Amino acid sequence: MDVRQAASVKVPHAEFFPPPPAPRGPNVWRRRLHDDRRELTRFWPVVQNMVVQELKVRYQRSILGFVWTLLNPLLMLATQGFVFSHLFRANVEHYPVFLFAGSVPWMFLNASLSDAAMSIIMNEGLIRKIYLPKLIFPMARVLIGLVTLVFSMAAMFLLLWPMGARPSWSMLTLPAAIGLFAVFTMGLSLVVATANTFFRDCGHLISVFLQAWYFLTPIIFPIEAPMFDRVRWMLELNPAYSFIELFHEILWAGRWPRWELWALASVIAVVSLGVGYATFKSQEDKMVFRL
Repeated sequence: MDVRQAASVKVPHAEFFPPPPAPRGPNVWRRRLHDDRRELTRFWPVVQNMVVQELKVRYQRSILGFVWTLLNPLLMLATQGFVFSHLFRANVEHYPVFLFAGSVPWMFLNASLSDAAMSIIMNEGLIRKIYLPKLIFPMARVLIGLVTLVFSMAAMFLLLWPMGARPSWSMLTLPAAIGLFAVFTMGLSLVVATANTFFRDCGHLISVFLQAWYFLTPIIFPIEAPMFDRVRWMLELNPAYSFIELFHEILWAGRWPRWELWALASVIAVVSLGVGYATFKSQEDKMVFRL
């Protein structure tokens, strides 16, 4: 064979390894959303089983069982209510109601982020053995916290009835407030789950960050307190502010939340979920190599 002919022969593109990456079209995220929705529907029984088993195993050998899920945080909040209302003379009407209305949702955020940060790492063996959408692991942690939040709300109301808590028509909007807060928490959970999978130090920093964030959020004292006059604008920039204020207005003030709060909370929740989903999906295929 002529050397010149051999040199002119074109080698098929398939012989090159690895092949060049396929260009991403404008509908790549739409396809991802469609695929994830289909997979979550398919694996939804797995998510339900993870939630139920976790709630059963957590207190299976204790006498009170699941009651500790409610009793432990409520006792802690009762202690805080006594300290701030008596020792610090918090000048807030029905202060325990105010404190509980903000602290119970915050405990849901705290527990969800702490658990979600370890959700991928703790399920390393399961991820390596069988195929499961990695998205279900942080989702299950948020759902566990959401179940606890709902029961804690009911227990909180029964506990605070002697302290001035009363039902109102504004409580009809409570499921919407919980839903928005859950969407916001889910977005943050996806971010911390991704970050801690690649950088294990993030798991240790999350607890410190949450503790600082707690005191920067108007949970212990209302934002109208004189001590916040100079920094009130900074507190209003807190992404958790609108959600906590929703719970305060519904449960403590007993009035319909302002439409500005609903709009702000909705925007923040959607942005949080979008950023969290994009962060998680962009690194999902690399996670198994970091386990």
